[in-house]
This record gives sequence, C-alpha cells and structure tokens, in this order.
Amino acid sequence: MGTECENFTNVLMEQVGSGIVFLDAHGKVALINRKAEEILKVERSEVLGKRVDMLPLRTAIYRVLSENSHDEPAEISVEGSVVLVRSSAVQTGSGWGEFFEIRDITSEKREKREREEFVAMMTHDLKSPLTVIMGYVQALLGEVPGKVDPSLLMFIKEMDKSSKKMLSMIEDVLDAYRLEAGLLQIDRQPCNVQALLEGCCNDGAREAVVHGSSFLSEICAGIPPLNVDAKQIARVFANLIGNAVKFTPRRGTIRVSSEVQDQYLVVEVEDTGIGIPADEVPRIFNKYFRASGAQGFKGTGLGLTISKAIVEAHGGSIGVESAAGKGSRFFVLLPMETDLPEDTKVSTGAAE
Repeated sequence: MGTECENFTNVLMEQVGSGIVFLDAHGKVALINRKAEEILKVERSEVLGKRVDMLPLRTAIYRVLSENSHDEPAEISVEGSVVLVRSSAVQTGSGWGEFFEIRDITSEKREKREREEFVAMMTHDLKSPLTVIMGYVQALLGEVPGKVDPSLLMFIKEMDKSSKKMLSMIEDVLDAYRLEAGLLQIDRQPCNVQALLEGCCNDGAREAVVHGSSFLSEICAGIPPLNVDAKQIARVFANLIGNAVKFTPRRGTIRVSSEVQDQYLVVEVEDTGIGIPADEVPRIFNKYFRASGAQGFKGTGLGLTISKAIVEAHGGSIGVESAAGKGSRFFVLLPMETDLPEDTKVSTGAAE
C-alpha cells in the first residue's frame, strides 16, 4: 500500500503544471519534477542528491534554491524568462526540509505590461480630444448671456457636466494604471483640511438636492493644518460623498462628520442607501469590483481602490461598515501632523 501511494505521488508530481523541488533536512535535492527541469534548464541526474552549496553558482537552480522566498514569493530571471518562486518548510521523518514551487510567469508579465500600455495609450488618446471639447464648452458658457441663445444654456451646462464626469472616469483608469506601476505621486503640502472637507460637503449637498436626498454635515472646528496632498485627499472625500449621494434613493439621508481622536482626524460618510451585502464587503476596495446592488449605476469600480491607496500612502486607513438595504458608513483615518513651520502657506485644494 505504501509503495502504491508513493508511486501515485511521483506520478502526480510529474503531471502538475508547476515546477517542484524538495530539499531534505540536510539541504540535498531529494526531488525535482519534470516541469522544474524544464523551467530551470537542468536534468535531475545532475542535481539529485547534491547539496545546494555543491551546485554551480551561475546556474538557475542554484539561484532559485538559495533565494529567500519564505515570507514572500521571489521573481527571478532565468535566461530571458521570469520565474516566480515560493518556498515553505516541511517536516519529514528525518527533520525539516524545504519545499519549492516554481512557476514560469513570463507570458503573464508580458500580457500585463501590454495591457497596461494599451490602457495608458487609450486613456491618453481619449483625454486629448475631451480636453478640447471641454475648452469649447467653457468658452460657450463664458459667452452667456450675450451671444448664446438662452434656450441652449441648459444643453451647454449638461455637456459641461457630462464631459467632467467622463474626464473623471478617464483619470480613474489612468490612476489605476499608475497605482499598479508604482507611479501614483503624493505631493504633501500644509493643507487646511477643514476648509477642503467643507468644500466637498457643499458640492455633495448640491448634488443631494438634485437627487432629492437630505444632506447633513457635522465638521468639527479647529482642525489644525495637515501635511497632505490636498488634491488627492479632496478626491477621496469627493468620491465617498459622491458615492453616498449616488447610491441613496430619494428622501434618503447622507451625513458627513469629522472629529479628532487619538492623533487622528476621523472623517465618516454615512448614508441610508442600498448598502453592500455582507459577503461582498471584504472585496469592496478591490480593483474593478462593484457590489451586486450597484449594477445599473455608472462607474468604473476604481474609485474606492484609488481612495484606499491615497489614504494608505498618507499613513492612514479607510474602512466600511454596511449591510444590504441598510446603508453604508465609510470612515477615513488620517494621522495628525501639527508640527508644521510657522508662516507656511496652507492649501485648501482649490484651484488657484
């Protein structure tokens, strides 16, 4: 029975799609499967029974087996290919051994890079003509009421509103790309967060009127200037408030509050909207994820992902409590930084 089980295990090891290497308690190569031979460009007869330190230094198998990949997977270049290596300790009858899983991710990396380049190119190509359109719309609005027929004013305003929404969606896609590429920049400057938050609330209140909802704001006074990226933090607040308004039905309520707790500025955005099912709450900050109840509402599924990245880049945190049909409560914690130089210009995030 033992021999039969051992034979089955050997057959299984040869059939799996990942490379497998096992080092025994003495650091010797006790097992290597066919896929590992293929990925590492080595024959098992050359390595079986040998200690890692006995393998040629320049070989791929030496580099892979000597890499510390216990805590996090390691990516290693092997003759033009990219290999992902994971290792874990395994207890055997003779002591602790080490199990390596090796996977060739060259095509995945290439496809990801090509996809990101395509997104970056497309969003840039969309943004350029949109910017021109917005410029002409602004020029038309500047001519009101002198040269533009009043009956056209409503249409021009709707064009302006829709173009701004489209630009915001394009910016979300671009920032998602920048986030993946590690290019999302945070420019910290002394900022009057209280004024910034009040401005976002004013915008939210106007939107709530259009949607037929009530909007309440309870912004605490005396918030000291914080060293943050005003534009990005305003984007977080505007996104959370905008979502609350969008997903709250008529006669619903949106409430925005802030307070200082234990050296953190805590901002909460609460609504009586559609809410998020309990099993979907853990995924709500995932890229492109949209709750099942949000189907039919416009959006890219990127706003919360980007907001989380921005808040965490500031050393803060963001979270949510929600239930389907019972509304949501999002909260943002930003660390207080009050040791700013005197006579420092403080930004509110508004365009100058």
